[in-house]
Amino acid sequence: MATKTTKLAAVNRVLTNIGQSPTTTLDGGNPLVEMAESVLAEVNIAVQSEGWIFNSEYSYPFTPNTDGTIGVPDNVLAIDSNGRTNSFLVIRGGKLYNKQTHTYIFEGSQNLDVVWLFDFEELPEAAKEYITIRAGNVFAGRSVGSSEAVAFGQREEVMSRATLMEYDTQQGDYNIFNTNDGFTQYNSYNPINTLQGY
Repeated sequence: MATKTTKLAAVNRVLTNIGQSPTTTLDGGNPLVEMAESVLAEVNIAVQSEGWIFNSEYSYPFTPNTDGTIGVPDNVLAIDSNGRTNSFLVIRGGKLYNKQTHTYIFEGSQNLDVVWLFDFEELPEAAKEYITIRAGNVFAGRSVGSSEAVAFGQREEVMSRATLMEYDTQQGDYNIFNTNDGFTQYNSYNPINTLQGY
């Protein structure tokens, strides 16, 4: 039966990139396995930080606590007010901070665009594949300094990134009008009304 990529399977692929034999567990205390797992985690964060359809959410509500502050969860990689509020908001000390009014205190909910960080096994297969191959190349370069191994894997990395971008494009239903429905069409006979949503 076919199964989805696990973290263990990804670490083993990273290891085989330098000719190491696979491991049966991630808890064995093997330094190479730990390094491969660490590189996989590092690349996972780097790739997800770009913001893809599977880890981005728009107008997500952040509600103030009783003291008026808004705590930001640890798995938030980025936030953006994106012009929907008259505030310039950033993350400072694990809380939302308004750079315009120089305060951590908010009177109401803030709807923000968010890029989330998910565990490796929660990702779509296209993302897992790209992260694994990229991690394998980084690992080969760091552990043995093998430019040959990295060069060999670069073609795979480019192809897997293209696959991820194709997945993102299909899932996102992007269009030139920046609408979320994926169906808005341009009517050449009445462009003004089309752009205004009539």
